Amino acid sequence: MAAQDEPPTPTETARVVAEVGERAAAGAGAAPAPAPQLSARARAALGETRRHLDTAWHSSDAGTDLPDAARLRSVKKAVLVGLRPVTSHQVPFNRDLVVAIDRLANVVEELAGTVQTVEERTDGTLKRVQAGIATVEVGAADLEADAADLAAQVADLAAHAEDLVRRIEGAEADLVELRQAGAATRSREDVVLRAARDAVTAAGAAPSTALALGLLADEAGRADAHLLRQLAAAGRPDAEVLRRQARVVADAVVAAAAAAPVLDLASDRGEWLDVWDEVGVEASGVEDDPDHVEALRGRGHRVVAEEPVAHVRSAPAGSAGAITAAVLADVVALPDLVDLVDTARAALRPGGVLVLGAAHPNGQGTDDPQWADPRRRPLHPRTLTLLVLERGYAEAEVVALGDPDEPGPATYAVVARTAGGPPAPV
Repeated sequence: MAAQDEPPTPTETARVVAEVGERAAAGAGAAPAPAPQLSARARAALGETRRHLDTAWHSSDAGTDLPDAARLRSVKKAVLVGLRPVTSHQVPFNRDLVVAIDRLANVVEELAGTVQTVEERTDGTLKRVQAGIATVEVGAADLEADAADLAAQVADLAAHAEDLVRRIEGAEADLVELRQAGAATRSREDVVLRAARDAVTAAGAAPSTALALGLLADEAGRADAHLLRQLAAAGRPDAEVLRRQARVVADAVVAAAAAAPVLDLASDRGEWLDVWDEVGVEASGVEDDPDHVEALRGRGHRVVAEEPVAHVRSAPAGSAGAITAAVLADVVALPDLVDLVDTARAALRPGGVLVLGAAHPNGQGTDDPQWADPRRRPLHPRTLTLLVLERGYAEAEVVALGDPDEPGPATYAVVARTAGGPPAPV
Protein backbone atom coordinates (compact mmCIF):
# COMPACT_ATOMS: atom_id res chain seq x y z
CA MET A 1 0.00 0.00 0.00
CA ALA A 2 1.27 3.52 -0.82
CA ALA A 3 2.42 5.98 1.82
CA GLN A 4 -0.38 7.42 3.97
CA ASP A 5 0.12 11.05 2.88
CA GLU A 6 -0.27 10.21 -0.93
CA PRO A 7 -3.67 9.90 -2.77
CA PRO A 8 -4.62 6.35 -3.81
CA THR A 9 -3.74 5.43 -7.41
CA PRO A 10 -6.29 3.82 -9.78
CA THR A 11 -4.48 0.51 -9.54
CA GLU A 12 -4.56 0.60 -5.74
CA THR A 13 -8.23 1.58 -5.84
CA ALA A 14 -9.01 -1.34 -8.11
CA ARG A 15 -7.20 -3.71 -5.69
CA VAL A 16 -9.08 -2.39 -2.67
CA VAL A 17 -12.35 -2.54 -4.61
CA ALA A 18 -11.65 -6.14 -5.53
CA GLU A 19 -10.78 -6.97 -1.92
CA VAL A 20 -13.94 -5.32 -0.62
CA GLY A 21 -15.95 -7.10 -3.32
CA GLU A 22 -14.52 -10.42 -2.27
CA ARG A 23 -15.44 -9.76 1.35
CA ALA A 24 -18.94 -8.76 0.25
CA ALA A 25 -19.31 -11.90 -1.83
CA ALA A 26 -18.16 -14.02 1.09
CA GLY A 27 -21.13 -12.76 3.03
CA ALA A 28 -22.30 -9.47 4.34
CA GLY A 29 -21.34 -8.86 7.97
CA ALA A 30 -18.51 -11.48 8.00
CA ALA A 31 -15.43 -9.98 9.68
CA PRO A 32 -11.86 -10.98 8.74
CA ALA A 33 -9.81 -12.96 11.25
CA PRO A 34 -8.18 -10.44 13.60
CA ALA A 35 -4.52 -10.53 14.45
CA PRO A 36 -3.97 -12.89 17.37
CA GLN A 37 -2.03 -10.39 19.41
CA LEU A 38 -4.96 -7.90 19.61
CA SER A 39 -7.26 -7.70 22.61
CA ALA A 40 -10.91 -8.73 22.36
CA ARG A 41 -12.05 -5.11 22.42
CA ALA A 42 -9.69 -4.17 19.59
CA ARG A 43 -10.77 -7.19 17.52
CA ALA A 44 -14.45 -6.30 17.96
CA ALA A 45 -13.86 -2.68 16.93
CA LEU A 46 -11.94 -3.68 13.79
CA GLY A 47 -14.59 -6.23 12.85
CA GLU A 48 -17.31 -3.58 13.16
CA THR A 49 -15.23 -1.28 10.94
CA ARG A 50 -14.92 -3.98 8.27
CA ARG A 51 -18.69 -4.53 8.23
CA HIS A 52 -19.35 -0.84 7.70
CA LEU A 53 -16.82 -0.79 4.87
CA ASP A 54 -18.61 -3.70 3.13
CA THR A 55 -21.94 -1.93 3.48
CA ALA A 56 -20.47 1.31 2.18
CA TRP A 57 -18.95 -0.47 -0.78
CA HIS A 58 -22.30 -1.94 -1.92
CA SER A 59 -23.86 1.52 -1.68
CA SER A 60 -21.06 3.39 -3.40
CA ASP A 61 -22.88 3.52 -6.84
CA ALA A 62 -26.31 4.31 -5.49
CA GLY A 63 -28.13 6.92 -7.64
CA THR A 64 -26.30 6.06 -10.90
CA ASP A 65 -28.56 3.23 -12.17
CA LEU A 66 -32.23 2.12 -12.05
CA PRO A 67 -33.64 -1.34 -11.43
CA ASP A 68 -35.54 -2.84 -14.34
CA ALA A 69 -38.81 -2.97 -12.37
CA ALA A 70 -38.63 0.66 -11.22
CA ARG A 71 -41.83 2.69 -11.71
CA LEU A 72 -41.71 5.64 -14.10
CA ARG A 73 -38.48 4.20 -15.35
CA SER A 74 -38.37 6.42 -18.43
CA VAL A 75 -38.87 9.56 -16.38
CA LYS A 76 -36.32 8.57 -13.73
CA LYS A 77 -33.88 7.56 -16.38
CA ALA A 78 -34.22 10.98 -18.00
CA VAL A 79 -33.55 12.52 -14.62
CA LEU A 80 -30.48 10.37 -14.13
CA VAL A 81 -29.24 11.33 -17.56
CA GLY A 82 -29.72 14.97 -16.63
CA LEU A 83 -27.87 14.51 -13.36
CA ARG A 84 -25.05 12.43 -14.80
CA PRO A 85 -22.65 15.37 -14.92
CA VAL A 86 -23.08 15.53 -11.14
CA THR A 87 -23.36 11.86 -10.20
CA SER A 88 -20.63 10.73 -12.56
CA HIS A 89 -18.07 11.92 -9.96
CA GLN A 90 -19.90 10.54 -6.92
CA VAL A 91 -19.02 6.89 -7.42
CA PRO A 92 -15.23 7.44 -7.63
CA PHE A 93 -15.51 9.70 -4.59
CA ASN A 94 -17.43 7.13 -2.61
CA ARG A 95 -15.00 4.39 -3.54
CA ASP A 96 -11.96 6.54 -2.78
CA LEU A 97 -13.54 7.27 0.60
CA VAL A 98 -13.98 3.56 1.26
CA VAL A 99 -10.33 2.95 0.26
CA ALA A 100 -9.13 5.66 2.64
CA ILE A 101 -11.16 4.29 5.50
CA ASP A 102 -9.90 0.78 4.79
CA ARG A 103 -6.35 2.12 4.83
CA LEU A 104 -7.01 3.76 8.21
CA ALA A 105 -8.36 0.45 9.53
CA ASN A 106 -5.16 -1.29 8.43
CA VAL A 107 -3.03 1.37 10.09
CA VAL A 108 -5.06 1.12 13.28
CA GLU A 109 -4.65 -2.66 13.20
CA GLU A 110 -0.87 -2.33 12.78
CA LEU A 111 -0.71 0.25 15.58
CA ALA A 112 -2.74 -1.99 17.86
CA GLY A 113 -0.33 -4.84 17.21
CA THR A 114 2.66 -2.58 17.87
CA VAL A 115 1.14 -1.32 21.11
CA GLN A 116 0.46 -4.90 22.19
CA THR A 117 4.10 -5.84 21.48
CA VAL A 118 5.37 -2.81 23.39
CA GLU A 119 3.11 -3.69 26.31
CA GLU A 120 4.45 -7.23 26.35
CA ARG A 121 8.04 -6.00 26.26
CA THR A 122 7.30 -3.40 28.93
CA ASP A 123 5.72 -6.06 31.09
CA GLY A 124 8.82 -8.24 30.72
CA THR A 125 11.10 -5.31 31.55
CA LEU A 126 8.94 -4.44 34.55
CA LYS A 127 9.16 -7.98 35.82
CA ARG A 128 12.95 -7.91 35.47
CA VAL A 129 13.11 -4.58 37.29
CA GLN A 130 10.90 -5.95 40.07
CA ALA A 131 13.16 -8.99 40.34
CA GLY A 132 16.21 -6.69 40.53
CA ILE A 133 14.57 -4.62 43.25
CA ALA A 134 13.79 -7.76 45.20
CA THR A 135 17.43 -8.85 44.84
CA VAL A 136 18.65 -5.44 46.05
CA GLU A 137 16.28 -5.60 49.01
CA VAL A 138 17.63 -9.03 49.94
CA GLY A 139 21.19 -7.72 49.60
CA ALA A 140 20.36 -4.68 51.72
CA ALA A 141 18.89 -6.94 54.39
CA ASP A 142 22.08 -9.01 54.35
CA LEU A 143 24.21 -5.86 54.62
CA GLU A 144 22.09 -4.62 57.50
CA ALA A 145 22.55 -7.93 59.30
CA ASP A 146 26.33 -7.79 58.68
CA ALA A 147 26.44 -4.21 60.00
CA ALA A 148 24.55 -5.23 63.13
CA ASP A 149 26.96 -8.13 63.65
CA LEU A 150 29.95 -5.82 63.16
CA ALA A 151 28.50 -3.31 65.65
CA ALA A 152 28.07 -6.11 68.17
CA GLN A 153 31.70 -7.16 67.67
CA VAL A 154 32.89 -3.56 68.12
CA ALA A 155 30.86 -3.25 71.31
CA ASP A 156 32.36 -6.51 72.56
CA LEU A 157 35.89 -5.26 71.79
CA ALA A 158 35.14 -1.99 73.62
CA ALA A 159 33.97 -3.95 76.65
CA HIS A 160 37.17 -6.04 76.56
CA ALA A 161 39.25 -2.85 76.24
CA GLU A 162 37.53 -1.32 79.27
CA ASP A 163 38.16 -4.50 81.23
CA LEU A 164 41.82 -4.45 80.16
CA VAL A 165 42.17 -0.81 81.26
CA ARG A 166 40.67 -1.68 84.66
CA ARG A 167 43.09 -4.58 85.02
CA ILE A 168 46.08 -2.40 84.13
CA GLU A 169 44.98 0.25 86.63
CA GLY A 170 44.55 -2.45 89.27
CA ALA A 171 48.00 -3.85 88.48
CA GLU A 172 49.53 -0.38 88.80
CA ALA A 173 47.83 0.11 92.17
CA ASP A 174 49.06 -3.32 93.30
CA LEU A 175 52.60 -2.41 92.18
CA VAL A 176 52.50 0.79 94.24
CA GLU A 177 51.30 -1.16 97.28
CA LEU A 178 54.02 -3.78 96.76
CA ARG A 179 56.68 -1.06 96.56
CA GLN A 180 55.39 0.56 99.72
CA ALA A 181 55.14 -2.78 101.48
CA GLY A 182 58.67 -3.65 100.32
CA ALA A 183 60.07 -0.41 101.73
CA ALA A 184 58.29 -0.98 105.03
CA THR A 185 59.55 -4.57 105.11
CA ARG A 186 63.12 -3.47 104.54
CA SER A 187 62.73 -0.94 107.36
CA ARG A 188 61.42 -3.62 109.69
CA GLU A 189 64.28 -5.95 108.70
CA ASP A 190 66.82 -3.27 109.61
CA VAL A 191 65.20 -2.77 112.99
CA VAL A 192 65.13 -6.52 113.66
CA LEU A 193 68.76 -6.96 112.63
CA ARG A 194 69.89 -4.03 114.80
CA ALA A 195 67.91 -5.35 117.75
CA ALA A 196 69.44 -8.81 117.34
CA ARG A 197 72.94 -7.39 117.01
CA ASP A 198 72.46 -5.17 120.09
CA ALA A 199 71.16 -8.14 122.08
CA VAL A 200 74.18 -10.23 121.12
CA THR A 201 76.55 -7.41 122.03
CA ALA A 202 74.84 -6.84 125.39
CA ALA A 203 75.15 -10.55 126.15
CA GLY A 204 78.88 -10.44 125.46
CA ALA A 205 78.71 -12.79 122.47
CA ALA A 206 81.83 -13.46 120.47
CA PRO A 207 82.41 -11.65 117.11
CA SER A 208 81.71 -14.95 115.38
CA THR A 209 78.09 -14.62 116.50
CA ALA A 210 77.83 -11.20 114.84
CA LEU A 211 79.37 -12.71 111.73
CA ALA A 212 76.73 -15.43 111.79
CA LEU A 213 74.05 -12.72 111.92
CA GLY A 214 75.63 -11.09 108.86
CA LEU A 215 75.50 -14.39 106.98
CA LEU A 216 71.86 -14.71 107.99
CA ALA A 217 71.18 -11.27 106.52
CA ASP A 218 72.92 -12.31 103.30
CA GLU A 219 70.65 -15.32 103.05
CA ALA A 220 67.70 -12.92 103.30
CA GLY A 221 69.03 -11.01 100.28
CA ARG A 222 70.52 -8.02 102.19
CA ALA A 223 74.02 -7.02 103.21
CA ASP A 224 74.92 -6.46 106.81
CA ALA A 225 73.71 -2.94 107.57
CA HIS A 226 76.59 -2.13 109.92
CA LEU A 227 79.22 -3.29 107.45
CA LEU A 228 77.57 -1.32 104.67
CA ARG A 229 77.61 1.85 106.78
CA GLN A 230 81.30 1.36 107.57
CA LEU A 231 82.10 1.08 103.88
CA ALA A 232 79.84 4.02 102.98
CA ALA A 233 81.65 6.25 105.50
CA ALA A 234 84.72 6.12 103.28
CA GLY A 235 82.83 7.96 100.56
CA ARG A 236 81.28 10.69 102.72
CA PRO A 237 82.87 14.16 102.21
CA ASP A 238 84.64 15.84 105.11
CA ALA A 239 82.49 17.57 107.71
CA GLU A 240 83.61 21.09 106.76
CA VAL A 241 82.96 20.38 103.07
CA LEU A 242 79.41 19.31 103.87
CA ARG A 243 78.79 22.41 105.99
CA ARG A 244 80.06 24.63 103.17
CA GLN A 245 77.66 22.88 100.78
CA ALA A 246 74.72 23.46 103.16
CA ARG A 247 75.47 27.19 103.29
CA VAL A 248 75.07 27.38 99.48
CA VAL A 249 71.37 26.45 99.74
CA ALA A 250 70.77 28.03 103.16
CA ASP A 251 68.76 31.00 101.81
CA ALA A 252 66.19 28.74 100.18
CA VAL A 253 65.90 26.64 103.35
CA VAL A 254 65.55 29.66 105.64
CA ALA A 255 62.78 31.18 103.44
CA ALA A 256 60.85 27.90 103.38
CA ALA A 257 61.30 27.34 107.14
CA ALA A 258 59.61 30.63 108.03
CA ALA A 259 56.23 28.89 108.33
CA ALA A 260 57.22 25.29 109.23
CA PRO A 261 60.33 23.46 110.55
CA VAL A 262 63.09 21.75 108.58
CA LEU A 263 63.39 17.96 108.43
CA ASP A 264 66.91 16.67 107.64
CA LEU A 265 67.05 13.08 106.35
CA ALA A 266 69.96 10.63 106.80
CA SER A 267 71.68 13.18 109.02
CA ASP A 268 74.66 10.83 109.67
CA ARG A 269 77.22 13.04 111.47
CA GLY A 270 74.86 16.02 111.42
CA GLU A 271 76.80 18.52 109.28
CA TRP A 272 73.67 20.00 107.64
CA LEU A 273 71.86 20.06 111.01
CA ASP A 274 74.76 22.16 112.35
CA VAL A 275 74.24 24.73 109.58
CA TRP A 276 70.45 24.85 110.08
CA ASP A 277 71.08 25.63 113.75
CA GLU A 278 73.69 28.17 112.70
CA VAL A 279 71.23 30.11 110.48
CA GLY A 280 68.58 30.01 113.21
CA VAL A 281 65.87 27.74 111.80
CA GLU A 282 63.97 25.05 113.66
CA ALA A 283 65.24 21.68 112.45
CA SER A 284 65.22 18.01 113.41
CA GLY A 285 66.99 14.99 111.95
CA VAL A 286 66.04 11.44 110.94
CA GLU A 287 68.71 8.76 111.23
CA ASP A 288 68.51 4.96 111.42
CA ASP A 289 72.06 4.31 112.71
CA PRO A 290 71.85 4.02 116.53
CA ASP A 291 75.43 5.21 117.03
CA HIS A 292 74.83 8.36 115.01
CA VAL A 293 71.51 8.98 116.73
CA GLU A 294 73.21 8.85 120.14
CA ALA A 295 76.03 11.15 119.01
CA LEU A 296 73.67 13.73 117.51
CA ARG A 297 71.48 13.83 120.60
CA GLY A 298 74.60 14.26 122.68
CA ARG A 299 75.35 17.44 120.67
CA GLY A 300 71.88 18.83 121.31
CA HIS A 301 70.16 17.94 118.04
CA ARG A 302 66.64 16.60 117.96
CA VAL A 303 66.82 13.30 116.04
CA VAL A 304 64.26 10.56 115.27
CA ALA A 305 65.65 7.03 115.13
CA GLU A 306 63.86 5.72 112.02
CA GLU A 307 64.45 4.83 108.40
CA PRO A 308 64.29 8.22 106.58
CA VAL A 309 61.86 7.41 103.71
CA ALA A 310 59.49 5.58 106.06
CA HIS A 311 59.52 8.56 108.44
CA VAL A 312 58.63 11.01 105.66
CA ARG A 313 55.84 8.69 104.51
CA SER A 314 54.22 8.91 107.97
CA ALA A 315 54.71 12.67 108.38
CA PRO A 316 51.50 14.78 108.53
CA ALA A 317 50.63 16.66 105.34
CA GLY A 318 52.06 20.19 105.24
CA SER A 319 54.06 19.69 108.44
CA ALA A 320 57.48 20.59 107.01
CA GLY A 321 58.75 23.83 105.52
CA ALA A 322 61.85 22.19 104.03
CA ILE A 323 63.14 18.62 103.71
CA THR A 324 66.87 18.25 103.14
CA ALA A 325 69.30 15.38 102.57
CA ALA A 326 73.03 15.78 101.93
CA VAL A 327 73.62 12.12 101.01
CA LEU A 328 70.54 10.08 100.14
CA ALA A 329 69.21 10.60 96.59
CA ASP A 330 72.00 8.67 94.84
CA VAL A 331 72.49 5.90 97.41
CA VAL A 332 68.94 4.45 97.41
CA ALA A 333 67.20 2.38 94.76
CA LEU A 334 65.17 4.25 92.15
CA PRO A 335 61.76 3.07 93.54
CA ASP A 336 62.80 4.37 96.98
CA LEU A 337 63.90 7.68 95.45
CA VAL A 338 60.54 8.07 93.71
CA ASP A 339 58.80 7.20 96.98
CA LEU A 340 60.89 9.83 98.78
CA VAL A 341 60.04 12.52 96.22
CA ASP A 342 56.31 11.69 96.41
CA THR A 343 56.06 11.49 100.21
CA ALA A 344 58.15 14.64 100.67
CA ARG A 345 55.80 16.62 98.42
CA ALA A 346 52.86 15.50 100.57
CA ALA A 347 54.66 16.41 103.82
CA LEU A 348 55.77 19.88 102.64
CA ARG A 349 53.66 22.97 103.13
CA PRO A 350 52.63 25.00 100.03
CA GLY A 351 55.80 26.70 98.81
CA GLY A 352 58.03 24.32 100.75
CA VAL A 353 61.32 23.07 99.32
CA LEU A 354 62.98 19.69 98.89
CA VAL A 355 66.81 19.87 98.79
CA LEU A 356 68.57 16.70 97.63
CA GLY A 357 72.37 16.59 97.34
CA ALA A 358 74.18 14.07 95.11
CA ALA A 359 77.62 13.33 93.67
CA HIS A 360 77.96 14.64 90.13
CA PRO A 361 78.70 11.86 87.59
CA ASN A 362 81.52 14.01 86.18
CA GLY A 363 83.54 13.17 89.31
CA GLN A 364 83.73 9.47 88.42
CA GLY A 365 86.77 9.99 86.27
CA THR A 366 88.74 11.82 88.98
CA ASP A 367 89.97 11.01 92.47
CA ASP A 368 86.62 12.10 93.95
CA PRO A 369 86.36 10.10 97.22
CA GLN A 370 82.55 10.10 97.11
CA TRP A 371 82.63 7.11 94.76
CA ALA A 372 84.20 4.99 97.51
CA ASP A 373 80.65 4.62 98.86
CA PRO A 374 79.54 1.21 97.47
CA ARG A 375 75.89 2.31 97.55
CA ARG A 376 76.42 5.31 95.29
CA ARG A 377 75.27 5.21 91.67
CA PRO A 378 75.49 7.90 88.97
CA LEU A 379 72.48 10.24 89.14
CA HIS A 380 72.62 12.99 86.55
CA PRO A 381 71.23 16.39 87.63
CA ARG A 382 68.87 16.40 84.67
CA THR A 383 67.43 13.04 85.70
CA LEU A 384 66.73 14.23 89.24
CA THR A 385 65.26 17.52 87.95
CA LEU A 386 62.90 15.74 85.56
CA LEU A 387 61.88 13.35 88.32
CA VAL A 388 60.76 16.06 90.76
CA LEU A 389 58.94 17.99 88.03
CA GLU A 390 57.25 14.83 86.80
CA ARG A 391 56.04 14.08 90.33
CA GLY A 392 54.24 17.40 90.71
CA TYR A 393 56.70 20.01 92.02
CA ALA A 394 56.13 23.52 90.73
CA GLU A 395 59.77 24.33 89.91
CA ALA A 396 63.25 22.89 90.28
CA GLU A 397 66.79 24.31 90.06
CA VAL A 398 70.17 22.61 89.95
CA VAL A 399 72.76 24.24 92.25
CA ALA A 400 76.49 23.43 92.18
CA LEU A 401 77.60 22.84 95.77
CA GLY A 402 81.37 22.73 95.17
CA ASP A 403 83.54 25.80 94.62
CA PRO A 404 85.05 25.53 91.12
CA ASP A 405 88.14 27.46 92.32
CA GLU A 406 88.83 25.09 95.20
CA PRO A 407 89.64 21.38 95.06
CA GLY A 408 86.94 19.15 96.40
CA PRO A 409 84.19 16.66 95.47
CA ALA A 410 81.96 17.32 92.46
CA THR A 411 78.58 17.74 94.13
CA TYR A 412 75.26 19.32 93.21
CA ALA A 413 71.83 19.75 94.76
CA VAL A 414 68.36 19.96 93.23
CA VAL A 415 66.15 22.50 95.00
CA ALA A 416 62.49 21.72 94.18
CA ARG A 417 59.60 23.91 95.35
CA THR A 418 55.98 22.85 95.80
CA ALA A 419 53.17 24.96 94.40
CA GLY A 420 51.38 27.65 96.39
CA GLY A 421 54.15 29.78 97.86
CA PRO A 422 56.66 32.43 96.87
CA PRO A 423 59.65 31.41 94.73
CA ALA A 424 62.50 29.93 96.74
CA PRO A 425 65.64 32.11 96.78
CA VAL A 426 68.81 30.20 95.91
